[in-house]
Order: sequence, then C-alpha cells, then structure tokens
Amino acid sequence: EIHIKAKRTLSVGVKFKPLVHVYLEDGGEISSGQVTDYTEGKVVTVQCLAWDDFPDTPVTVTSTVFAHRELHGLLVQEIKVHNAGDRAAQLTLEKLGIYQWDDATSQSRVIEHGEGGASYSLVTGNISSERKQYLVSVVSKKLEVNIEVAPKMTTSIRILTGVSYEEINKDSNTEAVAKRLESNAINEVKKAVSMTFQALVDLHTKSWKSLWSSGLGISWSFADGAINGNRINATIYYVLSQSPTLLHSEISSTKRSELLSYLSYTEGCYSGIRTLDAPNLWTAFDSPEKMLKVAHYWLLTLEKNGCHNLLRAGADGVVQAMLLSLPGLKFSNQHLELNVHPNQLHRDLMLRRVNYGNETHININIHVMEDNKAAIFVSVDKQNRDYYGCDAGCLDPPVKLGVQAVQFPVKLTDPVTAVLYITADHEHMMDLKHAIHVKEVNVAPAHEQHVLELHRSGNRLGGLPFIFWFCMAALIVVFHLFLFKIVINEYCSGPDKYRIRQLHSSIWR
Repeated sequence: EIHIKAKRTLSVGVKFKPLVHVYLEDGGEISSGQVTDYTEGKVVTVQCLAWDDFPDTPVTVTSTVFAHRELHGLLVQEIKVHNAGDRAAQLTLEKLGIYQWDDATSQSRVIEHGEGGASYSLVTGNISSERKQYLVSVVSKKLEVNIEVAPKMTTSIRILTGVSYEEINKDSNTEAVAKRLESNAINEVKKAVSMTFQALVDLHTKSWKSLWSSGLGISWSFADGAINGNRINATIYYVLSQSPTLLHSEISSTKRSELLSYLSYTEGCYSGIRTLDAPNLWTAFDSPEKMLKVAHYWLLTLEKNGCHNLLRAGADGVVQAMLLSLPGLKFSNQHLELNVHPNQLHRDLMLRRVNYGNETHININIHVMEDNKAAIFVSVDKQNRDYYGCDAGCLDPPVKLGVQAVQFPVKLTDPVTAVLYITADHEHMMDLKHAIHVKEVNVAPAHEQHVLELHRSGNRLGGLPFIFWFCMAALIVVFHLFLFKIVINEYCSGPDKYRIRQLHSSIWR
C-alpha cells in the first residue's frame, strides 16, 4: 500500500496497491525470503516457485522495490523471473490496484517509452485522515495477466508508479488541483523513462550512499537491553525514509541556497538527553505502525531539541541531527561540545563525518583503553581552515586539529561539564576556560571491570557464561565432599582393619 506524508511521517495510507506478485500456473509450494538493503534503499524479495511434478527445478522470482530518492513521487519495482527447468513456465501477474477506494476515478493514459507507447492507469481520489483531506493521483503501468518464460531463460519486468498529492480544504478548486496532481504524477514517470533503467537505479543508490557517508559505529554489547549497530542502522534508515533528499533534487539556485543555509545553521542542536539513552526511540519494528510511531518520536524529539532548522534541509539535515543526538553533541555559540558523563563512555563509539559547516566534517572516536579509561580521538576530513579542540574545563591550551587524529583525555569536572569542545575560533576557545566555571578537574576514573565485562560478554564474571562457573563450583564442591567421605571412612575404620590384618598374619604362620 502507498503511504503519503502527514505532518512528520508517511502515515496516511492510500487505497491503492501498486506492487505486482507472480504466481506459477499449476505450481505447488512457494518459499520466500526478504532483505532490506539499508545502504541502497531497496527491499528485495526472493521466491522459489516449485512445480508439482518437478520440485527440484523451481522458478526463481526476484522482486526489487524502492521509492526513488531523487524522483520523489516515483515507486519502482523490478521483477526478474528465472526458469531453471527444461520446459516453459506459464506465470500469472497479479496487481490489486484500487482497493476499497470508493470515490476514486480511473482512466487510461499512454506514456511514451523508448520502445514506444505504454498503457497506464491514472487514478485520482480523496483520502481522509485526522479531519484532513488529501487529493491523491496515482499513475501505474498496466501489465499482461500472463507471461511465458522459456527454459533456461530470464525475463525482466519493470513497473513504474507515479504519485502526487496535496492537502485540500473546502475552498480548494478540486478540479484544478486534480489536473495539476495528475500532470505531476505523469511527469515523474516521464522523467524515469527518459533515462535508462540502470541510470535510474544508480541515481537512487548514489543518493542513499551519500546519506550514509556520515554515520556511527559502536562496539557490540551483550548486556540485556543494549542498543547495538543493527538496531541503530535500521532506525536511521526508517527515519531517513520519512524525509525527501531535497538537496539532490532538481531545484532552483535560490531554493538550494535556502536549504544549504538550514544545513549550516546548527545552533542549539542537539540540546536534549542523548538519544542512545532514550528507550522510546529504540522499540522493535514489529509492524509498520510501530515503525511509523518510532520515526515520529525521533523527528519530534529532534525538532523540539533545537534541530528544527536541520530538519528543514531534508534527509541530509535529518542524518546530521541524528548523529549529533546519539552521543550528546551540541552546537552552542561558535563551538561544538560533547555533553556526556564520563561514566557513560564504557563502549567504543565512532562518529563519522559530522558536519561542522564550511564543507568540513569532524570525526570523533571514543575508545576504552587497556587501563579501562576512555580516551577521545578527533580529526577533520580536510584542512581548509584551522580547527581547535580542548578537553573538559578547557584549562589546557587549545590543540590544533588535523587529518591525523588527536587524542584527548576524558576528564571529570565538578560541577559536571562537557568532556570535549571543538571550534574554528582560537580566541573563542581561549575565552572558554574563563567562562566554564568548575571547582575541580581530574582525569575520569577507570571503568569498573565488571561493567566492561557485562558489555563484552553479557555477564559480570568475565568472558565465560554464568552456567559455566556454576558447574565448575558444583564440581569442586562434589569432589571435596567425595574426598572428605574417603578420609572419614579411612579414619573411622582404620584400627580395626589393622588388627584384622595382624590376626590373619599370625594364623598363617
């Protein structure tokens, strides 16, 4: 089902099902698996359609679906059918299309492709959600109901669906809005068919990979309830999926300048508690509804904690806001600071390409060293201007940053302040030590071994599980009990056995 955006997330369902499903005529068992490729923004489903009488040579159907990153109103589905058998495969294509959309109107349109005109269905109708009305237009390619795939051959089917929508009210000229939306939906498809399919896919994946050029790495934790990389990557992916990549679209120079200004205005972001410690933002994605709820909470949290300008820049700003919020980074009056208590730095954390403005990106790595104390390593991706850093309290002279990582100790102040400051203004950093009022500054104490072991192995006793140590203790206790029993028996019956042995010896003599 198609979803359109209402307020923050794609939470309004459109009663149109555009995806095509493939079935084997006279087929038997169907096995399938699905993978979501976060780096390329695709959902891939693989099916094995087995013959009733030849189950060892199934027909393989691979369906790849993605909402295009740069053509914002375009849904793409590519189906590849491979017949590994020795006879032709007869397959049925099924697309539900309009589903209980009573007021929708449908008409046919022909859109010119490279190989000639193709027939499309153009559907327009109203959608209601939370006392709001939306007018939606969907254009989707018509398909043959049945296809045949020759033995040892592969057939590809590509389905393009264009979507355009707009919120309306009682004063809206519905007819004029409908014509504009229908034209927009058709134009999205026309843009797609004007390029090769591979170019269309490459444009999409390039945009996703650009977003993932900034990111976060975290050491794996076996502690109960710990947030690990798999959950973080999935969450970032689904939150980014709610926002368009505006900077990568065809926009005017004025609009581009406006978006870049939003991306560079980071003051006050992020001002809340670090999102790694917010359990409501890491619930499982058991259903689309739960996924949308988590994405809504993320965007709401970022918006209300000083990142509203970054969110206006689209997905490029959203990923930067998420990166700032995860460890507790904040832009504050000409500098970037890391607001986290030293006792929370008990896992390795790597922040990659945090945007500082002026096309400069900061890399921040936090490592737990061999002495169980955390250390911070900072570098910049290029040396187009000077940047400086200082640790908690900024009592030490500023350290110049470069492409080679610079190490900073993690210090604990009284009262607690940020553990790291970064700025491009040397004078500002010199002034900070007079503006950060602390009574005491010391190197943060080493983390307790049992805390580190809890993350490294899932228990406080070390690398081996609890059941191992329990069994070892039980064996030692049983062994000593058995040994104690032998000693007691020997001690209690020892003199009698000796006398009996003496008596037997006398008789034989």
